Amino acid sequence: MNLLLALFVLAGAAAFGIGVASGDASRIWSIYLVNLLFWSGLSVTGPAIAGMMELTEARWSPSVKRLALATAGFLPVALIGFVLLFFGRAELYSWVTKPVESKAIWLNVPFVFLRTLLGALLLFWVAFLFAGAVYGDASDATKPRRNRLATTLLMLYVVIVSLWGFDLVMSLDPRWYSGLCGGYFVVSTLYTGFALLSVLTIVSNARGQTAVPPHAVQDVAKLQFALSIMWMYFFWSQYLVIWYGNVPAETKFFLARVFIEPWRTLAWVILLVGWLIPFGYLLKRLTGRPPQRHTPLLIIALCGLVAIFLERIFVVFPSVTPGAVPPLPHAIFITLGFLALFVLSRRWFFMKFTPTL
Repeated sequence: MNLLLALFVLAGAAAFGIGVASGDASRIWSIYLVNLLFWSGLSVTGPAIAGMMELTEARWSPSVKRLALATAGFLPVALIGFVLLFFGRAELYSWVTKPVESKAIWLNVPFVFLRTLLGALLLFWVAFLFAGAVYGDASDATKPRRNRLATTLLMLYVVIVSLWGFDLVMSLDPRWYSGLCGGYFVVSTLYTGFALLSVLTIVSNARGQTAVPPHAVQDVAKLQFALSIMWMYFFWSQYLVIWYGNVPAETKFFLARVFIEPWRTLAWVILLVGWLIPFGYLLKRLTGRPPQRHTPLLIIALCGLVAIFLERIFVVFPSVTPGAVPPLPHAIFITLGFLALFVLSRRWFFMKFTPTL
């Protein structure tokens, strides 16, 4: 299995290298950015969820908290990914070669990439410290330290992931702006984190690695349900303000995505797969006794993950290469490479910490 995953990583790296060397570098760097944002968000959200559970003293399932922490294995890879992003700056960000005078103090190469790298380094370091504290001595004597680390982690998470939304996504079109972009990015990333936690809980139960009871699985589903609503609430709040404001600098973002194909179709797919279907199923699941079979929840969680990945494409590509869709063969191999790296890094993390689930 590890050999197959390693082959996927090599294939993804080859597709990326060949694509960047071709005349289609902008689209290749765009799909790279989509994957970097998606998988980095997943990896750091796991420890953030575990931090929430630590601070709220969620005793309903310690195994769920430990499963959430295991995504931290990808954080060193994500840090390398942010370093590599620096080499694609001119292909992705127009302000690199054509500075926007009114925003040059904030949007300039040294400042943007320095704060991105330092922020990621600090956030990932605290996440690893917190994981080590939880997987190590989990007695009451070490609880104050775990609480301090969890508090620091959550504060850093909100600030730094918000900056990813502003600096790495919104600045793709430096003349467009939205005060909610950072908050929206945090909430959508949290949604993927809870969806992945549902997947990990169900799969670990099926393999006999954990014994999370049905009521605890239902609690995970409730959290996923809550974040799906919050995600759509933030989207609608951002859309409504831009719609009734009718400022050209703001409305052009939605005009390019909601009224032009193929993005218009993709927008409806994201709404259907990412919110309407999960909302309908999870609302029904919250009532009555906890189900014993969790296959439907697994499918719904995967729907949420796929929808947010498509949403990252929906946000990134029209800003970088208007009218151009992702290069399908390269996009598939690069995404498979990131997925394989995520799985391999999680296995490495379990070998390093050997947690008891």
